[in-house]
Amino acid sequence: MDKVVFCNGAVLHKTQCVPSFGDWIHSILKFSQALHRMKLDVSSVSCLAALVVITDRHGLKDPGHVETLQNQLITCLKDHVSGCGSDSLQPNYLSKLLGKLPELRSLCTQGLQRIFYLKLQNIVPPPEIVEKLFMDTLPF
Repeated sequence: MDKVVFCNGAVLHKTQCVPSFGDWIHSILKFSQALHRMKLDVSSVSCLAALVVITDRHGLKDPGHVETLQNQLITCLKDHVSGCGSDSLQPNYLSKLLGKLPELRSLCTQGLQRIFYLKLQNIVPPPEIVEKLFMDTLPF
């Protein structure tokens, strides 16, 4: 996997991403290959992403509500993978999938740090969604 496809349709070679992403790009590609080997569908990836976005963050006003939401997402993910094809029926598939969360959270934190650095250097403004969700609550 030498190419990165962005949400806007832009396709870049991984070496073109290094100036903006730094070595973080290699970790992203390694992680995405691991997810690809697990043959995740869009619904599973969406649940994982939601679990990372709602994770305990600095300044949360109602952590109990967040925990309830996390449990609901995990239940949805469990129900979804149990109703999917043969790959999701492998022993411990859900555990393996949930086991990816710490690495995904770490990658997200590294990404936020990178965005914060780029913002401080006045190189690039953060994407609007990142600005809305994270920039006011960042502990760094």
